[in-house]
Amino acid sequence: MHQVGAVQPADMLAVYFEPRISSTDSMTQLEPSPLLGLPAAQWTGIISYLTANDLKSLRLTGSKKSRLAAPPLTSHLQLRMDRAPFFLRDLYFSELQTGKWLAGRRRLTINDADAPICPRKVAYLLSRGYLNGITQVIVHDCHAHAAVVCVLSALPNLSYLKLVDQGNPEEISSVNNRNDLEMMVALLGNMTSLQALDVEFDSVISGRHLMFLQHLVSLKHLRLRGFDLSRGIQNMAGLVHLQSLHLCHGNFYSSPEEDVREDDLLSLMNLRNVRSLHLEGFDCLGDTGLKPFSPSSTMTNLTLKHCQEMSQDCLPSIGRMTSLESLHIVNSAFDDIDIENFESENWIHLNALKKLKSLSLFYVLVDQYDLLDLTGLTSLETLNIAFHDDVDASGFEDLCQTILQNFPSLKKLRIFSDEMGMDYTMQRGDLEIEFASFNFGDEVELD
Repeated sequence: MHQVGAVQPADMLAVYFEPRISSTDSMTQLEPSPLLGLPAAQWTGIISYLTANDLKSLRLTGSKKSRLAAPPLTSHLQLRMDRAPFFLRDLYFSELQTGKWLAGRRRLTINDADAPICPRKVAYLLSRGYLNGITQVIVHDCHAHAAVVCVLSALPNLSYLKLVDQGNPEEISSVNNRNDLEMMVALLGNMTSLQALDVEFDSVISGRHLMFLQHLVSLKHLRLRGFDLSRGIQNMAGLVHLQSLHLCHGNFYSSPEEDVREDDLLSLMNLRNVRSLHLEGFDCLGDTGLKPFSPSSTMTNLTLKHCQEMSQDCLPSIGRMTSLESLHIVNSAFDDIDIENFESENWIHLNALKKLKSLSLFYVLVDQYDLLDLTGLTSLETLNIAFHDDVDASGFEDLCQTILQNFPSLKKLRIFSDEMGMDYTMQRGDLEIEFASFNFGDEVELD
């Protein structure tokens, strides 16, 4: 674990922010941008609509060798801590100029695992109030910046945090890497102002480290990937303000040995405000696992991804989520799904979803004729399907006729398969038909 050194008193740390720029500092001052000659009300009104790429095109802040000349021009954009000299070791920068660059700033990001960010500098700026306006933080390769995350856990107004940790297989499986991540997530309980938390680890750590969630009672959005959720789900029981919940048991690289127990999901019965639910890798999911969310008149988006051996008992529960606008049941050709279990009398429960606009059914239909059980979906505009057997020319014609005759509101049909090189688009009347490849772990557009 990267340890945070003892935070030194402000008068000792102030040496890092001398009222000058050292000759060794690669960031040198520029002549002020001509835009700054305009009245503030004029240029600030323009700049707030410009993206980072727009600013690069206008060359408002100078070249790569000389920048940091006009802080107000970019205060509405995110600031990379791994590039700003006043966060880095062995670089001196004016505290006055630092304050100008942090004024009005809302988002900080770290993208470089090797960036020599100095936790003591960050702590000093935090103690002086320069970071009080920060509401969003994104940290990539977060195990390499655990000490910095520890300092940032004291941000008083942080509402959004994203932690991403990726690496090569050796790093992912290393004990030290997991230990760093486990110790870091324990600090998240201090961030009680958080409303959105997004954690994505390539390593898999035990769900027993999710105890910090008990303190984040203001959360409205939670996304977790890289946790063994056979333990720890009960720590989410008090998150009654959650509106979106995205849970992945393990991740793309690793599936934990133990399945999530359906009974554990019953601890989420009080999460009555969830509108968007994503469950991934929840094998043997059935009616019991969906009880906390069904019946529901508020759920609008449901995704069940790679839930092997999913029971047909899910379908009546889904049919009672009467406000659903998107439903995605996504599997790969290699997932263990017994499609013979999904019979007509179960599919017809989905016809109660009168508001459903987008539907995905991957490897759960025997053939196109199973779609005839869903003709009650009168608002359906987008249909994404994948069959175990390839659709030949004759089958494709039957599929088109079935859809055109029974789903008059449909605007887009996507047909997925595990065959590579199948990507192309065609038009059949008012219906746009897209052929695309899909394999395990792929991220695809479904809505």
